[in-house]
Amino acid sequence: MNDWDDAERRVERAQELFEQRRWSEALEELRAAIDINPYNGGWFFNIGLTLDEMERYDEAIDAYRKALEIDENDLQAMNHLGVDLHRVGNFDEALGIFERIERIDNSFEPAYCNRIITYSELGDHERAEEMFYLARLYKEHCPHCYYNIGCSLADRGQFDKAIYCWQKTLDLDENHPDVQVRIAEALWGKGELEAARQHYLIGLRQDPGSTDILLDLGELLVELGRAEEAGEKFRRAIELSPEQPAPYVYFGQWLTREERDDEAINAFNKALQLDPTYPGVHLRLGELHHRKGEAEPARRHLRAELLLRPQDPVVLMDLSNLLLDTHQPRAAVACLKRLVQVEPNNASAWQNLAVAQFLTGRYEDGIESCQECLRLEPASPEPLYNLALACEHLGRFDEALSWVKRGLERDPRDVWLQQLELRIRVLRWRGRFVRAVRAMLFRKN
Repeated sequence: MNDWDDAERRVERAQELFEQRRWSEALEELRAAIDINPYNGGWFFNIGLTLDEMERYDEAIDAYRKALEIDENDLQAMNHLGVDLHRVGNFDEALGIFERIERIDNSFEPAYCNRIITYSELGDHERAEEMFYLARLYKEHCPHCYYNIGCSLADRGQFDKAIYCWQKTLDLDENHPDVQVRIAEALWGKGELEAARQHYLIGLRQDPGSTDILLDLGELLVELGRAEEAGEKFRRAIELSPEQPAPYVYFGQWLTREERDDEAINAFNKALQLDPTYPGVHLRLGELHHRKGEAEPARRHLRAELLLRPQDPVVLMDLSNLLLDTHQPRAAVACLKRLVQVEPNNASAWQNLAVAQFLTGRYEDGIESCQECLRLEPASPEPLYNLALACEHLGRFDEALSWVKRGLERDPRDVWLQQLELRIRVLRWRGRFVRAVRAMLFRKN
């Protein structure tokens, strides 16, 4: 037997192993065959398929690229390359690959079908629908097309239409992955929680080892008020995937709701051991330690969360509030500046930024932030009150009184503004009296 025969034999063995779902062994055989004959594009394609099954998408992308170096017009390799580029978030290149397929063979239906979900991810739902109808010209009954356009519809909040499309998917392929979970998510979005639970259970029966489904179902059970059942789901997810941080995070959140703070801290710490950069975990630990009166670990975890540069507006707002509560106004300023960059029309963020800036002595900056809040919410009394306080602190009593006056015009019975007006008038009178006395003494001297 020569080397070429040995390579062929290894590829045949890899096929058998692939069918037995023994991915790692199949990959070893294929790579051994490639070492002997690196000029067979089909073998690189098979490596890509195997890596896809192992969810090693970056490596699969490299394999498909190598297959295309050998045969640049291999439509299947191109299609799988586009799918994996989408999976890793490289949407623009994925679209370029699918467009390239269309130029080579405009009747190749997956080139349209796969662009539905890619355009959906980019928020271009009009182009997603265009791809859906183009795909149906070449394959009228494609379960993937209905699934993908359903995702687009759900992203736009059109849950009934999305459910209809996913039901069509099931009519065409009753075992299509993820459909039951998608229907559950849409029903949850509609507020039909019990129906959503039933579909999650179907999805779990189809894929009993899915921690993602368990975690989603657990959160739904929390919303249904079935706390003990939710806890069981989170524990089961940990048993199935003890090396993944997400189940510990969900379990920690559940423990926090149950006011089992010490156990929650242990769960969150375990998540950090597995992934020190997992979003939100330092924030939750900071909150728990603050609740327990443990100031130093609370501050340390909150600063650690800030260093991770979160972009979620809810996380940023919660983090900034805790930073203020733990007497870290400078860090709160940095956090809130990031928040107003992410959400420049968030009046509450501008108001909180102003408070943090005042606490750090940056009164002029705080005044600008208050005015921005007032621009967004002209009827809000808080920025007027804070503007008056800031001007009072700077000794600009006439300006302070003008802000108080604006507030009292809106609510003449506001006790806090009335008291503030009285104090500012007294301070203004005192200031004028002191200046007059000094002037008199100066003339005498």
